[in-house]
Amino acid sequence: MRETIDIDFATIALIDCEELWFSVLTTEVGSPWQIGDRITLKGTATAWVVNNKRSLLEEDLSKDRKFSADDEYRKHGIHSIIYLPLIVKGTGIGSLIIGCKRPKAYSGEQVNLLERLTSQIAFSLDNAQLYAKAEQRARIDELTNLFNRRHFDETLSMEIHRHSRFGSSFSLALIDVDNLKSYNDTFGHPAGDKLLKQVGQSLKNEMRKIDFTFRYGGDEFAIIMANTNIDDAYIAAERARTAISESAGGLVNLSFGLASWPNDGVLADEIVTAADTALYHAKRTGGNRTCIISQVVPPTVKTSENRADEKESLNTIHALAATIEARDSYTYGHSRKVRSYAVALSEAINYSAQKVSIVSHAALLHDIGKIGILDGILNNPGALNAQEFEIIKTHPLLSRNIVAHVQSLTPCLPAILHHHERWDGTGYPSGLKGEMIPLDARILAIADAFDAMTSKRPYRAALSLKDAIKELENGAGVQFDPYLIKVFIPLVLTMDSLKLKIS
Repeated sequence: MRETIDIDFATIALIDCEELWFSVLTTEVGSPWQIGDRITLKGTATAWVVNNKRSLLEEDLSKDRKFSADDEYRKHGIHSIIYLPLIVKGTGIGSLIIGCKRPKAYSGEQVNLLERLTSQIAFSLDNAQLYAKAEQRARIDELTNLFNRRHFDETLSMEIHRHSRFGSSFSLALIDVDNLKSYNDTFGHPAGDKLLKQVGQSLKNEMRKIDFTFRYGGDEFAIIMANTNIDDAYIAAERARTAISESAGGLVNLSFGLASWPNDGVLADEIVTAADTALYHAKRTGGNRTCIISQVVPPTVKTSENRADEKESLNTIHALAATIEARDSYTYGHSRKVRSYAVALSEAINYSAQKVSIVSHAALLHDIGKIGILDGILNNPGALNAQEFEIIKTHPLLSRNIVAHVQSLTPCLPAILHHHERWDGTGYPSGLKGEMIPLDARILAIADAFDAMTSKRPYRAALSLKDAIKELENGAGVQFDPYLIKVFIPLVLTMDSLKLKIS
């Protein structure tokens, strides 16, 4: 539109019952509202143009303002404004609002053009809304109006990815309605369906807004409690179980099985199996209770035998790290040097001893996934072609999957998985941008890149310290966290002046 019409402000406001909400917005002058904001529909220009099914042009808001919102537009410097109704099959669904800083900015011909465009926009919006509703129905259980099993599987995978990225944990609860068969036999299946609906809504109401509640299937429900450790999950589960039982006068009892990611399972099926095992134990031991998987299967760290197993696993992981460096002769010692740089940078930004230890382990293990890359690609003396590079790009995920099997190394996973993300969002594997990239990964990215620059390759000589620093400066705000680069450059200059040995 801007190619033919002066536009400093544009928004689409859609009608939702008695409210108006702003679905899209573009502005050069600021806005009284933001995307997703809602206002009362009554008395707005949108209500007027929808009811009258015709556009409204206000040529100069400094002289004449018909609606209360016009005062807000005027405060942002808008003088000319057009309200265009979005009509689909005779029904108004909202309005397109166009504004300009100049008074009398729009001619009758331009208004006619906008009206023709608005009819196409209305048709596209209606189709988009229909599609969104169909998508929502595909994820909603018809009986309880909760999310269904399909959406549970998708959400669980997303939450694992999200919590892995930020190094946090979440808890999963599987819930079963005790003795639903007896209830159905006594009161009938319609009454049983009503009960399931009530239980589902009660569970949702008892949980936080950031939690996800699902009908898992039959008489089972599931809840994903974001950023929640197992102890807090137990308190929430007991509160919900007790409240629902008391509100039903003891006629409805629930059993809960709880497990925590990643302590009780790293992969989706592992965490579900853990919660299901805890639920089965709760049912088997009388029901109407909450069981944590650690009560059924004790954590591995609680016995000397299991601690020995954990130590053996760590030894295996470190042996694999040495193996991959032996395979990749051009970067032998790379992980150890990266670890030294990463530890120094972590300490320079005042990381705690525990966080420095996490970065240290992550740096040592960040390339372990290369053990799954073919020798012909790993030891290619020349530049990689596009297909070979795509294979190389899988190594952060492979590294994460290997290290994830060692419970004590779980905090290292975000750095390992995301050390090839870029500040501008063009990195891999997730295309994270800016501060969405875990800080540990941003530290590791700089250490990894700096050692790669200053190490000899068969297809190029090692860069000098001066040239490597110039590359880091050029990459600040593009590839690397600009703040960390400011900290890292004086750090490596000091290390070089002191001739510190990196090993």
